[in-house]
Amino acid sequence: MFISNFGSGKMVLLLPLLFAIYFLPSIIAVLLNREHKGKIMAANIPAGISWIVWFGILAWAISGRDKVKF
Repeated sequence: MFISNFGSGKMVLLLPLLFAIYFLPSIIAVLLNREHKGKIMAANIPAGISWIVWFGILAWAISGRDKVKF
């Protein structure tokens, strides 16, 4: 197996990177203060099953409207 070739030190470095990539749409939505960031975050959890859905949510996070600040 591919993962069995990694030592524990490399896995400690690899897991945060994988989580950051997996939750990239949520991270972008929060950083850009998108109006529907809660919905993007909720949709991001099961979206990793399908790359097509994941890219759709990523596009939504990038192109969404900013939240209005009062």
